[in-house]
Amino acid sequence: MNGEEGIPGVRVGEKFVSPGRTITEADIVMFAALTGDWAELHTNAEYVKKTIFGQRIAHGLLTLSIASGLALRARRTTGLEIMAFLGLDDVRFTAPFS
Repeated sequence: MNGEEGIPGVRVGEKFVSPGRTITEADIVMFAALTGDWAELHTNAEYVKKTIFGQRIAHGLLTLSIASGLALRARRTTGLEIMAFLGLDDVRFTAPFS
């Protein structure tokens, strides 16, 4: 595949609906432990109350990881098969996820 052929059976702009998923405090703590990212915005409820966010926010990469899993679950309902995850272009975390 040369990068321009796309995925057979999928049109550009086509949308799929995944199951819902709640991000819990346990998810955030386990992700912090796994990655070593214990930034107070993610792990200290008292600290973050004094910030513009007002409450703890999830790690950007945690939300990206969960989105990847939800995308996989959505693909199961469509019959699409993905052989490899090669990367992402232009990923931006534009708003907090709390």
